[in-house]
Amino acid sequence: MKSLKEKLIEYSKSGIYPMHMPGHKRNAGSFSDVEKIDFTEVEGLDNLHDPEGILKESMDDASKFLGTDKTYFMVNGSTSGVLAAIQSATEIGDNIIIGRNCHKSVYNAVEIRNLKPIYIYPESVGVFDGGYNPEELETLLKESAAKTVVITSPTYEGVVSNIKELVKVAHKNGAILIVDSAHGAHFLLDGFPNPAYKEGADIVIESVHKTLPALTQTAVIHVMGDRVDKEKLERALSTYQTSSPSYIFMASIDESYKIVREAGDQKAEELLKTLEELRANVNNTGKIFVHGKELVGANGVYDYDLGKIVIDLSKTDLTGIELQKTLREKYKFETEMANNQYVIAMTSIADDLEKVKEFGEALVEIAEGLEVSSKEDTEQTDVKNEVKYSPYEAINKEVEVVDLKDAKGRVAGDYIYKYPPGIPLVVPGEIISENLIKEVEKSLESGLQIKGITDKITSGIKVIKE
Repeated sequence: MKSLKEKLIEYSKSGIYPMHMPGHKRNAGSFSDVEKIDFTEVEGLDNLHDPEGILKESMDDASKFLGTDKTYFMVNGSTSGVLAAIQSATEIGDNIIIGRNCHKSVYNAVEIRNLKPIYIYPESVGVFDGGYNPEELETLLKESAAKTVVITSPTYEGVVSNIKELVKVAHKNGAILIVDSAHGAHFLLDGFPNPAYKEGADIVIESVHKTLPALTQTAVIHVMGDRVDKEKLERALSTYQTSSPSYIFMASIDESYKIVREAGDQKAEELLKTLEELRANVNNTGKIFVHGKELVGANGVYDYDLGKIVIDLSKTDLTGIELQKTLREKYKFETEMANNQYVIAMTSIADDLEKVKEFGEALVEIAEGLEVSSKEDTEQTDVKNEVKYSPYEAINKEVEVVDLKDAKGRVAGDYIYKYPPGIPLVVPGEIISENLIKEVEKSLESGLQIKGITDKITSGIKVIKE
């Protein structure tokens, strides 16, 4: 049996090019001999949880460069930032408004804090989520008196909401806005949407490793304005992060910003030019379509991340799962995510642009062998589940496993979510609807990874025992 290290090295030599995270795209740079910088909190190397020396200087330097009031390095990914941000902004049992398409970490925070979630649903762009409506947020704030709002922008597919207007609405109603921008760390580069912190969001969480040249698990959390209790936030960060933070990770964050400072905008310009050509060539086939700025202006889409390659297959009989497999096995490209309707590929300034061009050529070649044939199912299933218990109440109740087909009307005892990206289809305490069952069945038939299914044969799921 091969060791994990041997397996990873074997895969890295397979010739498969990563059109997925992490953003360093396996270009090691100054991290080829990581053991030489793997330290603990020895004299002169500071302490992440009480920074006074080099770590404080590095974070202050990042904050100054980015234009934030405060920036913190994180070594437990954006998940730790989401948990810390929500803990610092809420009291136990508070109402909280969250985007229904938020990452599972948001729901974990809701569960831990016994919060009462009020959902704001994003608008729809065909088969994926659009942006949030500020007017709807205002209505929810007035009805709930919630003092904390958490949304996702950009989405996994690159959709950016109107953060500036959402901030205005939140602040007018005495609430703070937390933005999960895990997929937007590269927005500081020219040619990309404005970062959420520059649009006035109070707390912004970014996964540096997703779209900048940094190692997996690296993230940052930014604070703007005086509405955030920084002492509470720092205490929460200390709670949710390891007491033995990786200096390799922290150095990786610092180095990624150094790369951006020195050559980021030039690299971004070259990348975006390459992607513009890719979009034009693929879209000219009239069969496969790569989304872009045409989405802006409708369905709550305020801006769009052109670094994402979202390959729409709605005009063909080809599924995303099939396209992903073909790209992997025939063309040696591994994409980030696939479902029945589309495939997501991710790029960064660390990409080999020749390989990105080859990726586009592969898509054109595949498209040329396809017939135009519109899929029957090109819209999202409308899944809006009725809430019976809060997540905290639900997880403390006795559960049993039933077949999915028999679960209509029962109350979910666990999460069910597609992975990636980790957005729950149902949350503990919600009533399982017919639409939910159809969505799960459709996803399973498409070969998607569905977490929360306890029995793969019968599609068994946990429900609260009656």
